[in-house]
Amino acid sequence: MMLRNKTVINENVNAKENHKGEKRTKISANNVGPEAKRIALTDISQSFSNNVLIDSTKKTYDQKPKVRMPGKQFVIKEDDENLYCEKKPSLLDIKPVKAAVVDDVWADYDFDKECAHDFTSVSEYAWDIFMYYKIRQSQFPIDNYLRRQRHISPDMRAMVINWLVGVQEQFELNHETLYLAVKILDLYLDKTRSEEQFELNHETLYLAVKILDLYLDKTRSEVKRRDLQLIGGTAVFLVSKYDERVAPLIDDILFLCDDSYKMEEVLRMELVLYNTVGYDLGVPLSYRFLRRFSRVIKGDMATLTLARYILETSLMFYEYVGVKDDLMAAGALLLALRMKKIGDWDFRLVKYSGYTGYTLDQVEPLMWTLNHMIIKRKADYDKLETIYLKYSHEIFFEVALTNSLPDIFPLSEPIQPPPYLSFH
Repeated sequence: MMLRNKTVINENVNAKENHKGEKRTKISANNVGPEAKRIALTDISQSFSNNVLIDSTKKTYDQKPKVRMPGKQFVIKEDDENLYCEKKPSLLDIKPVKAAVVDDVWADYDFDKECAHDFTSVSEYAWDIFMYYKIRQSQFPIDNYLRRQRHISPDMRAMVINWLVGVQEQFELNHETLYLAVKILDLYLDKTRSEEQFELNHETLYLAVKILDLYLDKTRSEVKRRDLQLIGGTAVFLVSKYDERVAPLIDDILFLCDDSYKMEEVLRMELVLYNTVGYDLGVPLSYRFLRRFSRVIKGDMATLTLARYILETSLMFYEYVGVKDDLMAAGALLLALRMKKIGDWDFRLVKYSGYTGYTLDQVEPLMWTLNHMIIKRKADYDKLETIYLKYSHEIFFEVALTNSLPDIFPLSEPIQPPPYLSFH
């Protein structure tokens, strides 16, 4: 993990005393070395716009940045037979359907029993653990909080998520950390309902996103645009202690935020976030469900990575915040299987996900909207490329370049899940 160690920080303290009032020089994305790690929210579009790809391998400072070679471009064409069908329904046309009969060829399949020899798989408890996760999903509901957050828009939230993904890559944090941070962000924004108390003007990534959403949903005050990066950065700082062996230091968080906040603000926000989620960071995450579902079908790493790309892209879209995490994981995996033409929903997934039937009354309709999201993402967020560039790298099997399924929706259709699966 590329963190500045305490020795370096202590040495910098003396340097700061000798240069009070002197602003740190911003570093170009083309430079290498520890100081190039700052990716402030205000500069995130520039940080990843010069054809520089994120390299998730362990880095050394004498390496040159990876440069993306010319290749197949992600271009949306209305007459492209690979992307569009003749039928163009609206999301409102998608209705729940009854599950079809499932082939019981896997009726006696027991993945956990097969893994009994591997003590790291905790096969005796795995089933109960994920059943527990499914039950706990109802304890962290997130409402349509942007209806009352007048100073925040879906685009602003997407920018923060894009920045958080960059932070996760730079610090080489677990994906659970990202997802939990986002969840806490949304939970907080959902819980904020008045101006009485709060006075401030993505495994690690997913947890950070989850906490972000939880916070935004539950906080009692209207959150200002300036505070979004503070909440996102603090969410990473908080959840890293939960999922990482070596968590970022508070000085790293301030550095990544371009010194826009004081240490006291981060520490105060950490307490507010922790209180918002009831001091409970054991939030069920879509990323954990995805890994479980992929393991039970013995999926290859390239397919899992493609599903991760789909799932991680959905973090940027506020419209999917209200969808259950296990359902999001199921939809992303089904789409990945069909994009790679290597399988479909079978009895193993029925058994371990709880979503039954080939026609999939919930998973398949959601999958089609995720497919529409992958196709239309560039049109909606052309400057938020962090996730796309990340998964275009050879380290991630260049899965972002995989052809989508034919889109059953017109380009004019907004990106959103079927209404009956989201906010209630």
